[in-house]
Amino acid sequence: MVKLIVHIGHGKTGSSSIQETLLSGRDILADQGIAYLGLMLEHGGGLNRHDWQKRSGSDIFFANARDPLTANGEMFAALSEALSQCDRDGVTKAIWSNEWLAPRSGMVLPALQKIAESGHEIEIQCYVRRHDKWAISAYSQWGLKHKSYDGRVRDFESWMPVFGGRSIRFADDIKPWHDAFSDKVKVFNFDAIGDVVEHFLVNNQIAGVRPINENVSPSAVEIAAQAVFNSKHPISMRPSEYDKVANLLRRDAGIEQPLSTIDKLFPSQDALKTLLDDRRDDIATLNEHLARNGQPELDFTTPPRPVEHPTPWAMDQYLLRLVFGLNDELIALRARVATLEASHKAKEK
Repeated sequence: MVKLIVHIGHGKTGSSSIQETLLSGRDILADQGIAYLGLMLEHGGGLNRHDWQKRSGSDIFFANARDPLTANGEMFAALSEALSQCDRDGVTKAIWSNEWLAPRSGMVLPALQKIAESGHEIEIQCYVRRHDKWAISAYSQWGLKHKSYDGRVRDFESWMPVFGGRSIRFADDIKPWHDAFSDKVKVFNFDAIGDVVEHFLVNNQIAGVRPINENVSPSAVEIAAQAVFNSKHPISMRPSEYDKVANLLRRDAGIEQPLSTIDKLFPSQDALKTLLDDRRDDIATLNEHLARNGQPELDFTTPPRPVEHPTPWAMDQYLLRLVFGLNDELIALRARVATLEASHKAKEK
């Protein structure tokens, strides 16, 4: 029977890169008897497909109003069909990767336990990282790039209360998985691994697939520009809104109350120390999981490198490149308008 590997995240530990790598290498994986099922079993095959069986289906399947019993019933049916197809195709290993799974185990664990009872071997894989570095990455993503709240851009301390139910504690997420699958839950130290995609490929005996790195951290200049752009708007702003104007920034009248510098917006060392002190129980439990899996403990001896505000010269270069780009666009548009005007006058004659 095909073995099922379930990569549950966590978020902000390279999950998108792992998924893009597996997606781009599906043909190579198939040659090795491996099937990538996608984020929501969209590559699982089968005729009886659910509305959530698409790459963007996590919002549908994990919606707060959904009944866990119904969700597990649908998941068991979809997984059973996908794994049966894998067995018919001679697949020996199937991979399901979705970082939504770690904190939402109740929606899928009963289904996975029934799959295991039917004879399929299941292994759960999870990456954890330092809480302070996770917090910096999360703030950059959802505090600045995707301003997921109304009003001006908030600094880290005032953003935390609007971050919602994500308490930056991870051990509680792992507990139900460990209770259900015990030593089949493999917990890895993201910070000690280096290249998480390479680690995932090697750990799962996958060869010949080219690693893809998604969500590469932008420069401080890019973050600063996006923070100013998002702060102009009183409503929440998705990254796509900034992307629309990133290459064609219009002259701006300015902001009445300038933002603090980027280094002041990001969490201070004192704020991060408070965060870690408040999560010592979570860290201790995670270290127990890591030790059980032969992994080094989370190492907090070196504090995260402070985020620096861009130098004036770096910012000047960034803005000059935008100005020159606008100039090129304007020249091209003027030439096109002149051509259209000439053609229109010729037709009038």
